[in-house]
Amino acid sequence: MRRALLVPTSVLIAILAGCGQGASERASVDGGTSPASSGAESAAAVAGERYVVDPAASEVYWKIGKAGLMARFGHNHVISAETFSGAVTLDPQNLSASRFELEFPVGEFVIDDPELRARFGEDFASVPSEEDKAGTRRNMLSEALLNGDAYPHVRVRGSGPEAAGVPGTLPVEIEIVGRTVRLELPGEVTIGDGFVEASGEFALDHADLGLTPFSALGGALQVAPTIEFSYRIRANKAN
Repeated sequence: MRRALLVPTSVLIAILAGCGQGASERASVDGGTSPASSGAESAAAVAGERYVVDPAASEVYWKIGKAGLMARFGHNHVISAETFSGAVTLDPQNLSASRFELEFPVGEFVIDDPELRARFGEDFASVPSEEDKAGTRRNMLSEALLNGDAYPHVRVRGSGPEAAGVPGTLPVEIEIVGRTVRLELPGEVTIGDGFVEASGEFALDHADLGLTPFSALGGALQVAPTIEFSYRIRANKAN
């Protein structure tokens, strides 16, 4: 029998669209890279049933819009994470003691996958060229944004819910660009026979992650401040 319970498993990053939900609280940002003090221990450090994330059976993407006086000359973008790893430790007797962790290599984010863009209608009907995609990747990984050379991964940690099947929000910790960001995010998890699957949609501003959106031409062409995340992450029980 499957059980539904609420637990956030992504941000994106990240991990983490279009539902109009946002973080239930503004972000708390720490300057260091050590885990924050909210108790989101490593999934490997707590007791319970262990599950391993299956990226091939998962989907994580986020949509970013365009803004500014020259927005018509830009594109909306969808970025997806197809290569990532993670683990879940589930305590069926004490769900709040459950833990999960995810690691996303930023250099492997996929820019504007055509099949993914095709799902989102007229706002994503334009076709970015390979040069456009390369420019988006370059800006995304630049020192001004994700600084991919210095910080090649985004890491997300979180804990389980207080009770099964109760809607709510739970804390996560995101390690991004040398800082730890604490957020409360929505998410829903289904526990099945040999697997755990988490899914959800939410919106964050760049500022919630301690980031400044890219802009050019004196701000006439900008990345919109809001990022819309969607995720479905499946983890299979370890042997």
